[in-house]
Amino acid sequence: MKRNISVFILLILLASSFKYRTMTRENAQPVITAGYGSKHVTKEMVASSLDAAVADLHKANLEMAKGNPAFFKSLWSHQDDVTMFGGIANADSKGWKAVEASLNNAGSIPAKDVTYTFEKVASQEGATQGYLIQKEHYLFADGRQADLHVTVLFRKENNVWKIAHRQADSISTDVKSDKTSK
Repeated sequence: MKRNISVFILLILLASSFKYRTMTRENAQPVITAGYGSKHVTKEMVASSLDAAVADLHKANLEMAKGNPAFFKSLWSHQDDVTMFGGIANADSKGWKAVEASLNNAGSIPAKDVTYTFEKVASQEGATQGYLIQKEHYLFADGRQADLHVTVLFRKENNVWKIAHRQADSISTDVKSDKTSK
């Protein structure tokens, strides 16, 4: 009989211990506050915020082509390590002051009617860094056309995606096939 009581007490202790551990784990789960002040950010939240930053970038590209660089400049990190190569007036700039000056110069030539389209090639995001590779096509009312292959690197600053680097090259229309180049 003593043995049965000992086993019964042991089972009660194990059950209580299990219940206590389960309650502790439930209370230790992070509270997700949609990225506002929370240290716990889910992958879905990171992806949607990078997607939102890319959508803003597309709007800013159109505004920039129309001669308004303000929105485009607001998407950039204002740190001294930002860089921009090619694309906008073939500017190669390092540091926020140089990048800002290049953006201001490129935005000084307004175009009233411009069509902007893009083709996403690839993108990837991490917890603090992301990139976008795309083709950008600009068609101006006066007949000018610009086709660019663009790489944009983003980084998170204060939980907001900012541009840290932009590199653009003109897309060559003279592409040789493998058969003709051999």
